[in-house]
Amino acid sequence: KVGDDGFLMQIGTLSGNPVAAAAGLATLDILKRRGAYEKIFATGRELMQTLDRLLKEAGIPGQVMGEPPLFEVVFTTDTAPIRDYAGAARGDMDIARRFNALLRERGILKGEQKYYVSLAHTEDDIRHTKEAWASAIKVLVH
Repeated sequence: KVGDDGFLMQIGTLSGNPVAAAAGLATLDILKRRGAYEKIFATGRELMQTLDRLLKEAGIPGQVMGEPPLFEVVFTTDTAPIRDYAGAARGDMDIARRFNALLRERGILKGEQKYYVSLAHTEDDIRHTKEAWASAIKVLVH
């Protein structure tokens, strides 16, 4: 329904903001470049495999889930694959919050949910992430 003033409220990611729209279009141009998606997926797979391996080696129960450009770890003893919100919500949120805080202390600026892989991530960024995970996991197990 249109309001009394004749306008309809619209809320969204870009919300008609010309700067955000220009940034979105520029991002699409970059993603159209040959090999862009292959690189993002390869980086994500490498990170997912490393995190999964580090958790297993430390004996910390969890599942690294999602797609390579956008993934997360859910700390759980559940062995059934997590495929939805309900499964993820059964994870141990206390350990997740602690792990994320440890990562931020180590310079990994991750929110409470999800890793976002970008073409901007360099080999140094990837190395730093792996080192931060290893260091944070050592704290979790002690």
